[in-house]
Amino acid sequence: MSDDEREGRAIDDRFEILEVWRRPLRGDASAAVRVLAKVEAGAYGPEEYAVGISTRPDAQLSPLLDEADLFTGLSFAEAHWVAAVLASAADRVEDAESLLFDLRVPVDLAWREVDLASEVIEPGGLRSAPLVPWEPDAESTTPGRYAIATYTLDCGHQAVELLRQDPDAAPFWVEDGAVDHLIARDARSLTRLLHRAVNLEEAQQLIEAAQANLARHPDDDEGDDDDRA
Repeated sequence: MSDDEREGRAIDDRFEILEVWRRPLRGDASAAVRVLAKVEAGAYGPEEYAVGISTRPDAQLSPLLDEADLFTGLSFAEAHWVAAVLASAADRVEDAESLLFDLRVPVDLAWREVDLASEVIEPGGLRSAPLVPWEPDAESTTPGRYAIATYTLDCGHQAVELLRQDPDAAPFWVEDGAVDHLIARDARSLTRLLHRAVNLEEAQQLIEAAQANLARHPDDDEGDDDDRA
């Protein structure tokens, strides 16, 4: 190995990664949900936290041995809430990883004043348009607050999501229904219809109807052609 390659692989000794919380998955004792802390040398405490799924027991003492994806840039409270949700709701590694990236993290930290975050960010890095607050019928017993998000996808189409947030439990927006690969006009129409919906049942019916009427995406057609080849 050359000196350049050794330098490229050198670990940044300004930071130390520590595992501060670990709990085995209920259905797979060999895997665990863990919270990592990133500590800068000389600092009084961690500057940020991350959550991930580990399948290596030896990674408890040496966290960087595990190369699994991490949900990074979280505060102490955010990280421990996410980890607690995963540990209580997921039985398998696949379920935990899927749930991990179904949680939407606010781009700004306005949630600490219990304000509506202006936008959310997708796991793939796509930002939404400003969230549209939506309030179901006052007689609804569904807890939390709701908002409608519109994303522009890499392919140029748009996605519309109904998001739910429980400000008493966590700062995260969780998907409560979505329609992908809409043209911009249809995305705007669906957003207007959802905003006028009087309750959650009506909103979910609108989402289901939009999903049923959705034209097939070109990528799906290419997959069918490959199968017939």
